[in-house]
Order: sequence, then structure tokens, then C-alpha cells
Amino acid sequence: MKPRLPAFISIPFGISIIAFVFYVFSSGNLSWHPISLSTIIISIILLVILEEINKLISNKKISFLPKEERKRLIEKNQFNFWGRIYRSGFLESKDDGPVIDHGFDEILELDNNIPSWWVQLFYITIIYAAIYFLAYIFTDFSHPEKEYDFFYKKQLSEIQSYEKKRPQATLETSLFDENLIEEGKNLFKENCATCHEADGTGNIGPNLTDDYWINKEEKSLYKNIFHIIWYGSKNNPTMRDFGASGEIKGNDIQKIASYVYFINKNRNKSTIGKSPQGKKVIWEED
Repeated sequence: MKPRLPAFISIPFGISIIAFVFYVFSSGNLSWHPISLSTIIISIILLVILEEINKLISNKKISFLPKEERKRLIEKNQFNFWGRIYRSGFLESKDDGPVIDHGFDEILELDNNIPSWWVQLFYITIIYAAIYFLAYIFTDFSHPEKEYDFFYKKQLSEIQSYEKKRPQATLETSLFDENLIEEGKNLFKENCATCHEADGTGNIGPNLTDDYWINKEEKSLYKNIFHIIWYGSKNNPTMRDFGASGEIKGNDIQKIASYVYFINKNRNKSTIGKSPQGKKVIWEED
């Protein structure tokens, strides 16, 4: 007979599995709901009862064993649980142990002790798993939500530090920059192409490559473009206030405005865009 697993190991282990199941299937929230608490309490009672039943069965089995075998079992169990674990890691393999005959495949198996290095390695993995399990349940270790929150706040902090060194562009400070055209083109495709097409020739929104404008809020073309992206259009509610609402940052609006200014000044005469809307405007030089 093999020594039984002690109650102080089997019962907490069983409860841990039940608690872990609740934890996993409640999306990481082990709420103290009456159902979950009742299940855990009932499980503890059942595990204690099962432990006592197993103890009675084990004692009964021992009483039926022959005297010699009972003596060997008592000698084997003279050490407590931790002592047996420690000793099992240092038992050497023997080549003259009992042989198990599989019979059907004519393979003989030497029923030997597992190599001590393997046993020790196995115990290390169990200890690691237990530490990891407890750390995951009772600390913030290895939680995807916590890691996301940590790195999200870190990124926001880095953005704020960057913006302090390079403040966001405003209507007063923003200027056309040809170095921003390519980035502005990509941002325009992401945010504006649905209404204005990727080349700015207009779709449900007006053509941005002609000289006709629905809104004239500034004296220069570039400032007017920036103004409309920031504050939206008074004459077209579909064109919302991307900058004032915080949907697009000032530096990104500068990039988009630089791209729109560029395609308006360098439009392809042969390209047929949407029919003009608004009034023809002659702008001051930027």
C-alpha cells in the first residue's frame, strides 16, 4: 500500500481547484456571492468527510495485511509526509527490482524508483506552480488587465512628457510644413477619406482641391483649413469639431492641414472631382 496524501495537502488543494474554477469562469472576479461561498463551504465539508472515510478504509486494509507486509508498511510510514518527500528525492535506482511483464507485447518493465534528479525537478515545478497560483490570486502579478493599465498609464505619461517638450499646435502657432505632408496623407486617409476621398476630390463631403469653399473663417488658406478641422463647419454639421472635441490632437491636425493645403495648391488639372460647392475664394499668401 502506498502512503496516503495528508489532509492538510489534499483538502486545501481541492478547495484551491474549486476557487480557481470560480475565478476563471467569473471573468477574473471571484465575487463573494452566496452561491460561491456555499459551494466552497459544502466542498470543505465533503472533503473532510471523504478524508475520514479514506482513513477508515486505509486502516481496515492495513488490518487485513499479512504481518510481514504490515511491518514493512509501518517502517515505510515512520517518516512524516515532508520526510518522505525529502527521502524520495534521493532514492537511487536499482537494477534488481521487481519486473513487470506486460504480456501482450512481450516487453518486460523494471519496476524501479524514478531517478532522484527527475523527482526533485518535478517537486520544483509543483512549488513554482503553487507560488504562481497564489501570486496570481492574491497579487497583481501576471494579470493582463493590470499590465495593460500599467503600460497604458506609462504611455500616457510619456506622451505628456513629450507634449511638454513639443506643445500641441494651435490655430495661432500652426504653420504649413512640407515635411508633414506624408504623415498628413496617412491621417487624412484614416479620418477624412470617407467623406472627401483619399485624394481630396470629394465624396459626400466637398471637393478640397478646387477654389470653392463653403466656410471662410480665416484670411489664409492654410489657417482656414486648420480652423475648420479644429472647430468644425458652421454650414455643414457633418463636419464636426475634431480638434475642439479632442478627437484629433493639434499636431496631427497640423499634419492633415499641411496635406490638404498641399493637394489644393498642387492639384492635377485633369482630375475630375466633385462639383464646386460654396463660393470662390482668393486667399492671402500664407
